[in-house]
Amino acid sequence: MKIKPSNAIVVLLVSITGWVSSPGGALGNSGSPAGTLTQERLVVTSETGDSVSVESGRLTLPENRSIENGATLSIAYYRLESTAENPGPAVFLLAGGPGASWIDSFEQDERFREVTFYQELSDVVLFDQRGAGHSEPNLQCEGRQLISQDLPLTEDVLRTAIGSKVTECRKHWKERGVDLSAYNTDESAADVDALRQALGYEKIILVGGSYGSHLGLHVLRKYPDVVDRAIFYGIEGPDHTWDMPSEKLAALERIAAATEAAPYYKGKIPEGGLLAALETVVERVSRNPVVTVLTRGEDSIDVEVNALVVTAVASRRAGKRSAPLVWPDLILAMYNGDYSMPAQAAMGMRSISPPNAMSHAMDVASGISPGRRKQIAADPAARILGDINRGYNLIDGLWQVPDLGEDFRADVVSDVPTLLVHGTWDTSTPIENAREVAAGLRNGHLIEVVGGTHGALYNLYEHWPPMHDLVARFLRGDSVEFPKEVEMEPVEFPELSTDAQNKLWNASKSGDSKAVLEAIDAGADVNALDTRRSRTGRRPLNWAAFYGHIEIIEILLAAGANIDGTNLSGFTPIHHATENNEPESAAVLLKAGADTSIRNKKGKSPLDTATEGGFDSIVAMLDVQD
Repeated sequence: MKIKPSNAIVVLLVSITGWVSSPGGALGNSGSPAGTLTQERLVVTSETGDSVSVESGRLTLPENRSIENGATLSIAYYRLESTAENPGPAVFLLAGGPGASWIDSFEQDERFREVTFYQELSDVVLFDQRGAGHSEPNLQCEGRQLISQDLPLTEDVLRTAIGSKVTECRKHWKERGVDLSAYNTDESAADVDALRQALGYEKIILVGGSYGSHLGLHVLRKYPDVVDRAIFYGIEGPDHTWDMPSEKLAALERIAAATEAAPYYKGKIPEGGLLAALETVVERVSRNPVVTVLTRGEDSIDVEVNALVVTAVASRRAGKRSAPLVWPDLILAMYNGDYSMPAQAAMGMRSISPPNAMSHAMDVASGISPGRRKQIAADPAARILGDINRGYNLIDGLWQVPDLGEDFRADVVSDVPTLLVHGTWDTSTPIENAREVAAGLRNGHLIEVVGGTHGALYNLYEHWPPMHDLVARFLRGDSVEFPKEVEMEPVEFPELSTDAQNKLWNASKSGDSKAVLEAIDAGADVNALDTRRSRTGRRPLNWAAFYGHIEIIEILLAAGANIDGTNLSGFTPIHHATENNEPESAAVLLKAGADTSIRNKKGKSPLDTATEGGFDSIVAMLDVQD
């Protein structure tokens, strides 16, 4: 099977065999003998239209290296040849998850830019780990299971439903000859080294986040002589698969403090703050679950919201810098008696997704040490956050795969130069993980990103200009003085909404020119971003342009509205006029001097938007501008 994304063009195919020293030769799951390497040339285009040539290949490997002449699997990879005159060791990119696909995510603008940055220094290899993505077999199962509305949503009910799906999934793959015991981080680390050998590299550089750091740290320990240096972010150390409630709560406290200080929330936060409000909500529904009516069309349904449901959504999108209102607004809504969001979540929890055997087997094999399990059980933060490891507890013992043991979960001690980047707002892998891992890295350095998220490395690439140069020097092997701490810019909360401001936004949307003038006279800001119903938001001029209100466009421009002001997804007013096929709006904005070269966050200009929409009259207008 070829790896063939929708916007990749096949150029060339070659096949090489016989290089692997691991046991092989028998046909297995991949349909090829162990040791087979197949390659082809592809051109991959990013979502913003940039293209790059890659070598796309498959490496066939033993599924279980402890079984001689056993079944095989294949690892799918892309390799990009460096554009440097004297490239350094190849950069191997390790996906998170476990089970995320680097190949599928490569086309995303952020990932594409990261890869092509490394390509300026070294060859870059990105691959899908065993059992996941384009690698074969992909161990995703199918079919959902619904929990009856007649049953209360409890741990036991969830465990029974999930257990049924796990048993079904496990049986499915066993009947097809898959050895689930071979899907663990130790075997995956051996895959990394086998891929290194197959591609002819003596030394490699590891870059990985989240589960990718978990895998990378094990590669660092198991194959120290082949790792030149490493960069890890969103750190998950050897014994960090299960999370510590108090560490997650500490991250939420930092996020809450920044939120509570924002003028937008002045007078909206109850005494004691957001986390005290959450604790109050949990106590309320623990004593008396709340029944909320959800309406869908003409139908309505009573949904019970209990403590299990509230704690399941308690940190939803907390610290999301591009959508800072979601988490606090959820807490405040529940505190004020609106349980519609957790009620919707409760309905979703009754639909049990098909399990992914690869990700579950990997996590179960990594496991948890007895000491950490005991510490989690006694952690007082669970009173507020509930069982944050519920996902692991519900499948504990169901997959029947062996635990990798205490030696695997021991601290990693290494002399390999390693950069750790970790955000203080990371609720998925709290920063305490990184501090613990850093202690064993004798040639390591930790950058704590104040206000940084789970993707703290990307936070710095995007928002801290020195980062690219420092990383480039580090990857070249130079001596680099990294800072101990980098503080992110404050989160951009919406303008404080007033009656006049609400009136301006609403009138710009509805086309009420009299109300627009009254709102401006009352002090409303003509450039304020309206994020009341949309996380990306629209400014008054964007609203007017989108709905074709020509008179209001002219009023707003005369009042000082920024003709090229963007929303959080990079849309200018002329983008919005184009998106909704409003040629008159576009014409007025063009006459007033709108900049048509500005691209939104997906790299699209207004002309791109008009062309994709088939809006010929606007295309003709914009073609003249370009």
